[in-house]
Amino acid sequence: MNERGADREGRSETGVERHTGDDRGESRSEHPTVDLSTDAEETPSSPGSGPDIGGDAEPPEPPDSATVRRWTSLTVALAVIAFVTATTILAAHAATQAAAGAAALGLGLGTLAVVGRTTPTVFGMLDDAWAEHRPYVWFSTGVFAFGGVVGALLYAAGIDLTELFLEMIMEEFGEDDLSSEGGLELSASFFIMNNTPPFVAAIAGALTLGAVTLLIMVFNGVLVGNIVAAMGAQTGFGVIFALLVPHGIFELPALFVAAGVGFRVVHRVGQRIAGSRTSLVTKRYLARTTALVGFAWLLLVLAAFVEAYVTGLVADALVAV
Repeated sequence: MNERGADREGRSETGVERHTGDDRGESRSEHPTVDLSTDAEETPSSPGSGPDIGGDAEPPEPPDSATVRRWTSLTVALAVIAFVTATTILAAHAATQAAAGAAALGLGLGTLAVVGRTTPTVFGMLDDAWAEHRPYVWFSTGVFAFGGVVGALLYAAGIDLTELFLEMIMEEFGEDDLSSEGGLELSASFFIMNNTPPFVAAIAGALTLGAVTLLIMVFNGVLVGNIVAAMGAQTGFGVIFALLVPHGIFELPALFVAAGVGFRVVHRVGQRIAGSRTSLVTKRYLARTTALVGFAWLLLVLAAFVEAYVTGLVADALVAV
Protein backbone atom coordinates (compact mmCIF):
# COMPACT_ATOMS: atom_id res chain seq x y z
CA MET A 1 0.00 0.00 0.00
CA ASN A 2 1.17 3.57 -0.57
CA GLU A 3 2.29 5.97 2.10
CA ARG A 4 -0.27 8.68 1.29
CA GLY A 5 -2.65 7.79 4.08
CA ALA A 6 0.21 7.03 6.50
CA ASP A 7 1.83 10.42 5.90
CA ARG A 8 -1.44 12.21 6.43
CA GLU A 9 -2.14 10.29 9.62
CA GLY A 10 1.45 10.53 10.84
CA ARG A 11 1.50 14.28 10.38
CA SER A 12 -1.78 14.58 12.19
CA GLU A 13 -0.56 12.60 15.19
CA THR A 14 2.67 14.47 15.64
CA GLY A 15 2.03 17.75 13.89
CA VAL A 16 -0.09 20.80 14.70
CA GLU A 17 -2.98 22.76 13.21
CA ARG A 18 -4.55 26.20 13.26
CA HIS A 19 -8.07 26.28 14.65
CA THR A 20 -10.67 28.89 15.40
CA GLY A 21 -13.92 29.07 17.32
CA ASP A 22 -15.19 25.71 18.55
CA ASP A 23 -12.00 23.92 17.58
CA ARG A 24 -10.01 25.91 20.12
CA GLY A 25 -12.55 25.03 22.74
CA GLU A 26 -12.35 21.33 21.89
CA SER A 27 -8.59 21.34 22.14
CA ARG A 28 -8.79 22.13 25.84
CA SER A 29 -11.09 19.19 26.62
CA GLU A 30 -9.69 16.46 28.85
CA HIS A 31 -12.23 13.78 27.95
CA PRO A 32 -12.63 11.56 24.90
CA THR A 33 -15.39 12.59 22.54
CA VAL A 34 -17.16 11.04 19.61
CA ASP A 35 -17.71 13.57 16.86
CA LEU A 36 -20.12 12.24 14.26
CA SER A 37 -21.44 15.62 13.17
CA THR A 38 -18.85 16.13 10.44
CA ASP A 39 -16.32 14.18 8.49
CA ALA A 40 -13.56 16.11 10.19
CA GLU A 41 -10.27 14.30 10.49
CA GLU A 42 -6.62 15.00 11.08
CA THR A 43 -4.70 16.93 8.44
CA PRO A 44 -1.19 18.35 7.98
CA SER A 45 -0.59 21.65 9.67
CA SER A 46 2.06 24.25 10.26
CA PRO A 47 4.45 23.86 13.22
CA GLY A 48 4.27 26.00 16.27
CA SER A 49 0.50 26.47 16.39
CA GLY A 50 -0.30 24.15 19.33
CA PRO A 51 -1.27 20.50 19.69
CA ASP A 52 -2.60 18.41 16.86
CA ILE A 53 -6.32 18.47 17.47
CA GLY A 54 -7.66 17.55 14.05
CA GLY A 55 -10.75 19.09 12.52
CA ASP A 56 -10.19 19.58 8.79
CA ALA A 57 -13.13 19.76 6.46
CA GLU A 58 -11.09 18.92 3.37
CA PRO A 59 -12.24 15.88 1.41
CA PRO A 60 -9.75 13.01 1.20
CA GLU A 61 -7.41 13.08 -1.76
CA PRO A 62 -8.25 10.56 -4.50
CA PRO A 63 -5.82 7.64 -4.62
CA ASP A 64 -3.18 7.53 -7.33
CA SER A 65 -3.33 4.97 -10.11
CA ALA A 66 -0.68 2.76 -8.48
CA THR A 67 -2.81 2.44 -5.34
CA VAL A 68 -5.89 1.51 -7.35
CA ARG A 69 -3.89 -1.07 -9.31
CA ARG A 70 -2.52 -2.69 -6.16
CA TRP A 71 -5.91 -3.03 -4.49
CA THR A 72 -7.49 -4.19 -7.74
CA SER A 73 -4.81 -6.85 -8.15
CA LEU A 74 -5.29 -8.01 -4.56
CA THR A 75 -9.06 -8.29 -4.74
CA VAL A 76 -8.95 -9.99 -8.16
CA ALA A 77 -6.39 -12.50 -6.86
CA LEU A 78 -8.60 -13.25 -3.84
CA ALA A 79 -11.63 -13.64 -6.11
CA VAL A 80 -9.74 -16.10 -8.31
CA ILE A 81 -8.68 -18.10 -5.23
CA ALA A 82 -12.30 -18.21 -4.07
CA PHE A 83 -13.49 -19.48 -7.48
CA VAL A 84 -10.70 -22.08 -7.60
CA THR A 85 -11.71 -23.17 -4.09
CA ALA A 86 -15.33 -23.48 -5.23
CA THR A 87 -14.27 -25.63 -8.18
CA THR A 88 -12.14 -27.80 -5.90
CA ILE A 89 -15.01 -28.27 -3.45
CA LEU A 90 -17.34 -29.35 -6.22
CA ALA A 91 -14.84 -31.71 -7.83
CA ALA A 92 -13.33 -33.29 -4.71
CA HIS A 93 -16.24 -33.23 -2.25
CA ALA A 94 -19.35 -32.83 -4.42
CA ALA A 95 -20.59 -30.34 -1.83
CA THR A 96 -22.74 -28.10 -4.00
CA GLN A 97 -23.87 -25.81 -1.19
CA ALA A 98 -20.33 -25.16 0.01
CA ALA A 99 -19.15 -24.67 -3.57
CA ALA A 100 -21.93 -22.14 -4.12
CA GLY A 101 -20.87 -20.31 -0.97
CA ALA A 102 -17.25 -20.09 -2.11
CA ALA A 103 -18.38 -18.96 -5.57
CA ALA A 104 -20.57 -16.27 -3.98
CA LEU A 105 -17.55 -15.07 -2.02
CA GLY A 106 -15.54 -14.93 -5.23
CA LEU A 107 -18.31 -12.99 -6.93
CA GLY A 108 -18.39 -10.53 -4.04
CA LEU A 109 -14.64 -9.99 -4.19
CA GLY A 110 -14.79 -9.61 -7.95
CA THR A 111 -17.54 -7.02 -7.59
CA LEU A 112 -15.40 -5.14 -5.09
CA ALA A 113 -12.55 -5.13 -7.60
CA VAL A 114 -14.81 -3.66 -10.30
CA VAL A 115 -16.37 -1.07 -7.99
CA GLY A 116 -12.99 -0.06 -6.60
CA ARG A 117 -11.60 0.25 -10.09
CA THR A 118 -14.44 2.43 -11.33
CA THR A 119 -14.83 4.37 -8.07
CA PRO A 120 -11.26 4.98 -6.85
CA THR A 121 -12.40 6.51 -3.56
CA VAL A 122 -13.39 3.00 -2.41
CA PHE A 123 -9.83 1.75 -2.64
CA GLY A 124 -8.58 5.11 -1.41
CA MET A 125 -10.56 4.62 1.80
CA LEU A 126 -9.19 1.10 2.22
CA ASP A 127 -5.66 2.31 1.54
CA ASP A 128 -5.97 5.12 4.09
CA ALA A 129 -7.31 2.65 6.66
CA TRP A 130 -4.43 0.26 6.02
CA ALA A 131 -1.88 3.08 6.24
CA GLU A 132 -3.33 4.18 9.58
CA HIS A 133 -3.49 0.69 11.08
CA ARG A 134 -0.39 -0.85 9.53
CA PRO A 135 1.97 -0.20 12.48
CA TYR A 136 -0.55 -1.73 14.88
CA VAL A 137 -1.08 -4.74 12.62
CA TRP A 138 2.68 -5.34 12.60
CA PHE A 139 2.72 -4.95 16.37
CA SER A 140 -0.03 -7.59 16.62
CA THR A 141 1.99 -9.85 14.35
CA GLY A 142 5.02 -9.44 16.58
CA VAL A 143 3.00 -10.24 19.71
CA PHE A 144 1.65 -13.40 18.06
CA ALA A 145 5.16 -14.41 16.95
CA PHE A 146 6.44 -13.86 20.48
CA GLY A 147 3.69 -16.12 21.78
CA GLY A 148 4.64 -18.72 19.17
CA VAL A 149 8.24 -18.73 20.36
CA VAL A 150 7.09 -19.08 23.97
CA GLY A 151 4.84 -21.99 22.98
CA ALA A 152 7.70 -23.78 21.22
CA LEU A 153 9.97 -23.23 24.22
CA LEU A 154 7.28 -24.65 26.52
CA TYR A 155 7.17 -27.80 24.42
CA ALA A 156 10.97 -28.02 24.52
CA ALA A 157 10.65 -27.80 28.32
CA GLY A 158 8.26 -30.76 28.34
CA ILE A 159 4.93 -28.91 28.36
CA ASP A 160 2.60 -30.18 25.62
CA LEU A 161 -0.56 -28.11 25.21
CA THR A 162 -2.13 -30.40 22.60
CA GLU A 163 -4.28 -32.12 25.22
CA LEU A 164 -5.41 -28.73 26.54
CA PHE A 165 -6.40 -27.74 23.01
CA LEU A 166 -8.43 -30.93 22.57
CA GLU A 167 -10.14 -30.36 25.91
CA MET A 168 -11.09 -26.85 24.80
CA ILE A 169 -12.63 -28.26 21.62
CA MET A 170 -14.57 -30.85 23.63
CA GLU A 171 -15.90 -28.22 26.02
CA GLU A 172 -16.97 -25.96 23.18
CA PHE A 173 -18.70 -28.52 20.99
CA GLY A 174 -19.40 -31.38 23.34
CA GLU A 175 -17.78 -34.78 23.61
CA ASP A 176 -20.85 -36.52 22.16
CA ASP A 177 -20.57 -34.57 18.90
CA LEU A 178 -16.91 -35.36 18.58
CA SER A 179 -17.30 -39.04 19.38
CA SER A 180 -20.44 -39.63 17.30
CA GLU A 181 -20.34 -41.55 14.06
CA GLY A 182 -18.64 -39.43 11.44
CA GLY A 183 -17.37 -37.05 14.08
CA LEU A 184 -17.87 -33.30 14.00
CA GLU A 185 -18.48 -31.95 10.51
CA LEU A 186 -15.71 -29.46 9.84
CA SER A 187 -17.53 -27.32 7.30
CA ALA A 188 -16.80 -23.76 6.28
CA SER A 189 -19.67 -22.66 8.53
CA PHE A 190 -18.00 -24.41 11.45
CA PHE A 191 -14.75 -22.49 10.95
CA ILE A 192 -16.52 -19.19 10.34
CA MET A 193 -18.47 -19.56 13.60
CA ASN A 194 -15.34 -20.74 15.42
CA ASN A 195 -13.03 -17.96 14.19
CA THR A 196 -15.35 -14.96 14.13
CA PRO A 197 -15.66 -14.56 17.94
CA PRO A 198 -11.87 -14.17 18.46
CA PHE A 199 -11.85 -11.80 15.47
CA VAL A 200 -14.53 -9.61 17.05
CA ALA A 201 -13.02 -9.93 20.54
CA ALA A 202 -9.65 -8.71 19.25
CA ILE A 203 -11.35 -5.48 18.16
CA ALA A 204 -13.61 -5.15 21.19
CA GLY A 205 -10.55 -5.69 23.41
CA ALA A 206 -9.99 -1.96 23.03
CA LEU A 207 -12.69 -1.56 25.70
CA THR A 208 -10.22 -3.13 28.14
CA LEU A 209 -7.46 -0.75 27.00
CA GLY A 210 -6.07 -3.51 24.81
CA ALA A 211 -5.60 -6.08 27.58
CA VAL A 212 -7.99 -8.62 26.04
CA THR A 213 -6.56 -8.01 22.56
CA LEU A 214 -3.05 -8.59 23.87
CA LEU A 215 -4.16 -11.74 25.70
CA ILE A 216 -5.84 -13.14 22.58
CA MET A 217 -2.74 -12.62 20.45
CA VAL A 218 -0.33 -14.05 23.02
CA PHE A 219 -2.56 -17.03 23.86
CA ASN A 220 -3.15 -17.94 20.21
CA GLY A 221 0.55 -17.57 19.50
CA VAL A 222 1.52 -19.82 22.42
CA LEU A 223 -1.05 -22.43 21.44
CA VAL A 224 -0.07 -22.49 17.76
CA GLY A 225 3.65 -22.51 18.55
CA ASN A 226 3.31 -25.35 21.03
CA ILE A 227 1.08 -27.50 18.82
CA VAL A 228 3.29 -26.93 15.76
CA ALA A 229 6.35 -27.97 17.77
CA ALA A 230 4.56 -31.03 19.19
CA MET A 231 3.06 -32.26 15.93
CA GLY A 232 6.16 -31.37 13.95
CA ALA A 233 8.26 -33.57 16.21
CA GLN A 234 5.89 -36.48 15.56
CA THR A 235 4.93 -36.14 11.89
CA GLY A 236 7.51 -33.81 10.42
CA PHE A 237 7.19 -30.11 9.70
CA GLY A 238 6.33 -30.66 6.04
CA VAL A 239 2.91 -32.00 6.95
CA ILE A 240 2.40 -29.25 9.53
CA PHE A 241 3.30 -26.70 6.87
CA ALA A 242 0.67 -28.18 4.55
CA LEU A 243 -1.94 -28.22 7.31
CA LEU A 244 -1.42 -24.59 8.31
CA VAL A 245 -0.27 -22.54 5.35
CA PRO A 246 -3.14 -22.94 2.82
CA HIS A 247 -5.69 -21.31 5.12
CA GLY A 248 -3.27 -19.61 7.52
CA ILE A 249 -2.15 -17.09 4.89
CA PHE A 250 -5.70 -15.70 5.00
CA GLU A 251 -6.79 -16.41 8.58
CA LEU A 252 -3.79 -14.99 10.41
CA PRO A 253 -3.66 -11.64 8.53
CA ALA A 254 -7.39 -11.26 9.24
CA LEU A 255 -6.78 -11.77 12.96
CA PHE A 256 -3.78 -9.42 12.91
CA VAL A 257 -5.86 -6.68 11.27
CA ALA A 258 -8.60 -7.10 13.89
CA ALA A 259 -6.07 -6.83 16.70
CA GLY A 260 -4.45 -3.86 14.97
CA VAL A 261 -7.80 -2.07 14.92
CA GLY A 262 -8.20 -2.74 18.63
CA PHE A 263 -4.75 -1.42 19.47
CA ARG A 264 -5.31 1.64 17.26
CA VAL A 265 -8.48 2.53 19.17
CA VAL A 266 -6.53 2.38 22.43
CA HIS A 267 -3.90 4.70 20.98
CA ARG A 268 -6.56 7.15 19.81
CA VAL A 269 -8.05 7.17 23.30
CA GLY A 270 -4.62 8.01 24.71
CA GLN A 271 -4.16 10.80 22.16
CA ARG A 272 -7.57 12.24 22.97
CA ILE A 273 -6.94 12.22 26.71
CA ALA A 274 -3.53 13.83 26.16
CA GLY A 275 -5.20 16.59 24.13
CA SER A 276 -3.48 15.81 20.84
CA ARG A 277 -6.75 14.85 19.14
CA THR A 278 -10.03 16.73 18.95
CA SER A 279 -12.36 13.77 18.59
CA LEU A 280 -11.92 10.12 19.41
CA VAL A 281 -14.15 9.00 16.55
CA THR A 282 -15.19 10.78 13.36
CA LYS A 283 -17.37 9.71 10.45
CA ARG A 284 -14.37 9.36 8.19
CA TYR A 285 -12.49 7.22 10.70
CA LEU A 286 -15.53 5.00 11.23
CA ALA A 287 -16.06 4.58 7.48
CA ARG A 288 -12.51 3.62 6.60
CA THR A 289 -12.02 1.40 9.66
CA THR A 290 -15.30 -0.40 9.00
CA ALA A 291 -14.20 -0.97 5.41
CA LEU A 292 -10.90 -2.46 6.58
CA VAL A 293 -12.59 -4.70 9.15
CA GLY A 294 -15.07 -5.90 6.54
CA PHE A 295 -12.27 -6.68 4.11
CA ALA A 296 -10.39 -8.59 6.82
CA TRP A 297 -13.50 -10.59 7.67
CA LEU A 298 -13.82 -11.63 4.01
CA LEU A 299 -10.29 -13.01 4.36
CA LEU A 300 -11.49 -14.97 7.39
CA VAL A 301 -14.39 -16.40 5.38
CA LEU A 302 -12.07 -17.37 2.53
CA ALA A 303 -9.79 -19.06 5.07
CA ALA A 304 -12.77 -21.05 6.37
CA PHE A 305 -13.57 -22.50 2.94
CA VAL A 306 -9.91 -23.32 2.31
CA GLU A 307 -9.46 -24.92 5.72
CA ALA A 308 -12.60 -27.01 5.47
CA TYR A 309 -12.17 -28.32 1.93
CA VAL A 310 -8.68 -27.65 0.55
CA THR A 311 -6.13 -27.88 3.37
CA GLY A 312 -6.75 -31.61 3.89
CA LEU A 313 -6.30 -32.29 0.19
CA VAL A 314 -2.95 -30.50 0.19
CA ALA A 315 -1.79 -32.42 3.27
CA ASP A 316 -2.91 -35.75 1.80
CA ALA A 317 -1.08 -35.02 -1.44
CA LEU A 318 2.08 -34.17 0.47
CA VAL A 319 1.89 -37.36 2.54
CA ALA A 320 1.32 -39.43 -0.61
CA VAL A 321 4.48 -37.98 -2.13
